[in-house]
Amino acid sequence: MSKLYFFRHGQASLGADNYDVLSPKGREQAKQLGIHLVNEDIRFAQAFVGPLARQKDTYKGVKKCYENNQLTFPTAVEIKGLKEHQGMETMKIALPELLKTDDYLKKLTRSTQENPSLAMRNGMLGFQYFLGNWAEGHFTVDGIPTWKSFREEVRSGLDEILNATQQGENIALFTSGGTISAIMGECLGLPTEKSVAELNFSVRNTSFTTFLLTGDKFNLLSFNELPHLKKDMITFV
Repeated sequence: MSKLYFFRHGQASLGADNYDVLSPKGREQAKQLGIHLVNEDIRFAQAFVGPLARQKDTYKGVKKCYENNQLTFPTAVEIKGLKEHQGMETMKIALPELLKTDDYLKKLTRSTQENPSLAMRNGMLGFQYFLGNWAEGHFTVDGIPTWKSFREEVRSGLDEILNATQQGENIALFTSGGTISAIMGECLGLPTEKSVAELNFSVRNTSFTTFLLTGDKFNLLSFNELPHLKKDMITFV
């Protein structure tokens, strides 16, 4: 039996020109994750990481904690299938046209105009609404990979990881919330793409979701664990 730990990256730089950079809080979250894993004496036989900077830097933060304690941590293999979906990029392109026709998005925009303090809340509500509909294939943008292609890529990456996992190993995987949601969908056979996409909004930064691999059986063990962070350090983006 092997245990696979899927770690979500630390807090990224929401609102910055480049989202794909860990914020100062994100770097501290990665450090606290590393300290927790060292204190629990969890040793990993292999590590895998997605191609995004926030995923790689979270891995580096954890690895540094091991090395600071004279412990080894595996060199990570980059897996394209651990990359995040491109729902946010799709929404940025699609939004101007959608605001002409979609009543819910127009309502959120009016609410923000009337009360700017609701901008963050309404932005997240709008993205959640968009992501669910995009996952169901209701919105598409030329030149941006679809949700369907994202799911196929995650499935291929997961197969690659499972084929590389040996019996009795702990495996560390550094990825993103949407990817973890997609893997949950694969494992649990969730009924709709919208239900898979909506899991994205529950996955907390540097939380870990674990699975057991026994032979060809891939089963969920835990979801969204976060024992290493106190309340003021818990974030979702």
